[in-house]
Amino acid sequence: MTTDVDTIGERIEDTSDTAALVVPRTRIEAITSVRIDGRDHPLGQQRDFRRHEQLAAFLPEHGRFSLAWVRLRDGECLHVHDHPTKSMILVCQGSVRLLGAEERELTEGDAVCVEPGVAHGFATRPGEEFHGLSVQFEGAGLYEDPAAPRAQFHEHAPRATHIPEHIRELLLFNEGRIGRLRTHRMFEAFDDGRAAADPLMRDRFTAALHIWSVYFQRMLYARQEVCVDPRLRDVYAAHLSDEFGHDTLLKDGHGVTATVYDPILEAVGSWFVMRMHGSSEAARIVIVHQALESSCQVFGERIAPAFAAAGHGESSYFDLHADVDQDHRLIGFDHLCATASAELPDLLRVCEETWDQIELLYERLAIHMLG
Repeated sequence: MTTDVDTIGERIEDTSDTAALVVPRTRIEAITSVRIDGRDHPLGQQRDFRRHEQLAAFLPEHGRFSLAWVRLRDGECLHVHDHPTKSMILVCQGSVRLLGAEERELTEGDAVCVEPGVAHGFATRPGEEFHGLSVQFEGAGLYEDPAAPRAQFHEHAPRATHIPEHIRELLLFNEGRIGRLRTHRMFEAFDDGRAAADPLMRDRFTAALHIWSVYFQRMLYARQEVCVDPRLRDVYAAHLSDEFGHDTLLKDGHGVTATVYDPILEAVGSWFVMRMHGSSEAARIVIVHQALESSCQVFGERIAPAFAAAGHGESSYFDLHADVDQDHRLIGFDHLCATASAELPDLLRVCEETWDQIELLYERLAIHMLG
């Protein structure tokens, strides 16, 4: 029997003492880079099991070992590095090229055993994707604590994107608004179990959300239409492909039948579509990927459990967003880093306006949901 690794554990977590604990991959915190000696090193996507409270409590400390989901996609590279502990990498899905002293292609089912101090890395070709399990048999995981990674990247490895100071300031502002969003009252009904227990509340919520989902599709179409940079057009096209039909997925997958009219939701959706016209490319990246996709990731992570409890599993619109939006936040980041520092005031203003619209969107969703 084969199982798609993307669907392993895509069910509700059961915290009782009489049932098995199942933790969806999307509930394990993902990191995409680490900073060592002032340099940023991309990891693809890494989800250490011990960054999840319940998994950390379940895994033994005596004879301690560590587990992490890893992923590289679409030409991503984990540059050559070494670490002070044995490591085993299991190729669960896809293919990847092993880098280092011995380079070779790896496919599903292959196991790579790395002794301490052995230089190695991994890379996918454009269009390829690799999912694996990284296992360490002693001590902390390699990136269990992102602030203290147990890895040394080699000097000849390509330098990761340098983040200019003005972009760091923009990211700091954006992270502040992400933190503020996490406290929005809309999430209270999902956190305390009311939404999971009340199908009418969920129906009202998805009916209102469908309005926004349609506008999100229109926004991506508009962005594709006005983009003139051929490199970004290709990246945006891939993003559009990832998101295509999510409004239909929401409507059909969650049984949206009610027709809702809300002039404020319509206005918010129109604002995002209109900002694709007349905005600079950097401003569009801030709107779509720094602010909006960040909010979508929080949205998916906080809301997916309630719909999983109601019987919506790996095909859920909400689980899907919890999984993919971390990657979507990185789209266009190199272009953003290439902007002049003089553009910072405009980018900060755009970022603030976007978050104001997002908070208005969430407030309207809360009003519809709570009745």
